[in-house]
Amino acid sequence: MKDFEKYFGLMTLLIAGLVGSLLLGVGIFYLLKLFAITLFNFPGFHTFFGFVVTIVPYLIFFAGYYYMHKKIQASPGKISRNIGKLLLIIGSLSCFIIMLLLLLHFWGIKNEWLYTIDRNSHWGLISQILILFFTAMIIATGDKKEKDWMER
Repeated sequence: MKDFEKYFGLMTLLIAGLVGSLLLGVGIFYLLKLFAITLFNFPGFHTFFGFVVTIVPYLIFFAGYYYMHKKIQASPGKISRNIGKLLLIIGSLSCFIIMLLLLLHFWGIKNEWLYTIDRNSHWGLISQILILFFTAMIIATGDKKEKDWMER
């Protein structure tokens, strides 16, 4: 009987943890929904929210480029370091230009190519992900080969 009580208590704790985490997720969802509804009733918050949604992904990519810049300095391979710097410059410039064009469209400048860029802005985000990925891959190719665990 002791084993039954022990395993029954363990299963009860696991099920209670699962149900509790689901209830916590649902509670957080509804609190955030209530918070969003409340904030969107304030005048001007819709514009602020649009600005934040426009600029935050590019700020995250700038943080990624800053991190890659620090990692490039530690790369021992000269060729991989130079190619990584080139990709970093291309990525940073494209990130800045795309963000600037989207902000121009956000601020209400009426132009057909700004509207086209706004409609296709997801391609700019995808290109930033790919540039960061390839920069990290190029930097990793310049590292020394790791020793096999049997040789250590």
